[in-house]
Order: sequence, then structure tokens, then C-alpha cells
Amino acid sequence: MQKTSFIILVTGIVAAGMWGIGDYLGRKGEEHGDVTRGQSIAEQTCLRCHTKFDGDPTPDPAVTDAPSLASFGLRWPLENLEEALAEGITVSHDNMTMPEFTLTPESIADLLVYMESLSQEARAKAGK
Repeated sequence: MQKTSFIILVTGIVAAGMWGIGDYLGRKGEEHGDVTRGQSIAEQTCLRCHTKFDGDPTPDPAVTDAPSLASFGLRWPLENLEEALAEGITVSHDNMTMPEFTLTPESIADLLVYMESLSQEARAKAGK
């Protein structure tokens, strides 16, 4: 019985490892996320309070300290937001609580790719 359990365990580990390698190789070099879908997500959730770029007029005059979406990618790696977006971000701006929302892994990838495109545009405008 122990030998059979060990063989099943080893087979499972090898299969999981091969699946992971196959998944990685299958997506290697592939762009993860879709900018257009990310923009749509941002328009439905983020851009009610955040601007796209520093200096843009604020969409809600009551919220003045929500950072621009482009600034996130200029400050730190956007991957740092993945877990928070999956679990639900709760932050306050100007004594207002940010609406709590959670996103699917695909939606997170879409939003982060869009935010990265804004960060790249901001860098290009700044000549960096």
C-alpha cells in the first residue's frame, strides 16, 4: 500500500510540474492582459475618482488626492497591485473610502496592462 501511495504521489508531482512547464512555455513571450479591456475596467471602476495622468482635471471634485493611474507604474512595479486587486482594495482618499471591489485574474491582468500603457505614455511625455 505504501509503495502504491508513493508512486501516485510522485506521478502527481511530475504531472503538476510538467503542466506548469508546459503552461509557462505555452505563454512565454505572450502579452498577458488586454489594454482595451483594461481601459474599460478602469473607466468603470478607477476613473470615477482617479485621473489618467498627473495634472488632469479630477473626475470628482470631492476627491483631490487620489493618485493618477499612470503614476502607479512610475512609483513601483504594477505587479505589486495584483494581490490587492484580487483580495479587494480598501483605501481612503480625502476622508472618502474607496469602493471595495475584487477582480478576476484576467481582469487584473487587463487593468495592469492598461495602467502600464499609461505609465509608458507618461514616461514618454516626460522624456524618460
